[in-house]
Amino acid sequence: MSFKKQKSPVAGGGKIKREAGIWIAFVIIAVYSLTLLTPLYYLINNSFKRVDDFLQNGAWVLPKAMYFQNYKDAVSLAAGGVSFTGMYFNSFVLTGAGVAISTLAAIATSYALARFRFHGRNLLVAIGVGSLVFPNFGSSSVVYKLYLDLNLLDTWGILIQYAAPFGMQFLILYGLFVTISGSYVEAARIDGAGEFRIMWQICIPMARGALGATAVILALNYWNDYYTPYMYLPSIKTLSLGLQELSASVSQLDRPKLFAGMVIAILPLVVIFVTMRDVIISNTVAGGLKG
Repeated sequence: MSFKKQKSPVAGGGKIKREAGIWIAFVIIAVYSLTLLTPLYYLINNSFKRVDDFLQNGAWVLPKAMYFQNYKDAVSLAAGGVSFTGMYFNSFVLTGAGVAISTLAAIATSYALARFRFHGRNLLVAIGVGSLVFPNFGSSSVVYKLYLDLNLLDTWGILIQYAAPFGMQFLILYGLFVTISGSYVEAARIDGAGEFRIMWQICIPMARGALGATAVILALNYWNDYYTPYMYLPSIKTLSLGLQELSASVSQLDRPKLFAGMVIAILPLVVIFVTMRDVIISNTVAGGLKG
């Protein structure tokens, strides 16, 4: 005589609850994704409209015909005497120099605190971690007065602020350098390598994934940074500052042209994300024995 094993009603109920939870989470994420995509749709949709189409049919209706002339005319935009191409160049300088300076400062600081033992080391690490808790806006007036006294306002000299040793990049790199096996370093020392060579040829290649990820995040932040140009570079317009001023001053007749300029402004961010995505993932999952 055979007996069939009956399914527990409790187990079946648990499965239903899990599936319901997954669907609820899916709906919430889908709604949240739509809130992020709606401004992008608004921007791209209106960048391809003629002025009459934009004024007569509203901003949410698809364009009657794709009007690419807006993208050619967007280059003629200017803010505060700075052309659109000039704003583009200034954004590249701010982003590129900011990422390079921040990355070099973070590498030097995190490597020194991770690989060397000295008095006060733990205190410096605690300060580096604790600095992430406190916002830096409280010191803005002091920093502004300092730049004013040093005649750095409205000059690229304010890039020195990106040499701050602590931040999220420091925290990530410090945690990575600490976990690197000492056998690599000892083997390099036996071969006669100095500390700089050990850092440059052994430790930094192992941190390529983290460096790439943090560099992309910094590039996104610096490219979109409005506060720094507004406070310290008022006449050296970047795209974030210039487009904001244009959005407050252009007429309705120039709105499609302005939207096209905004689309052009975000293209470098899209290119960075698309080109760096696979590199970051592959280098992040690679172990210390790669190569």
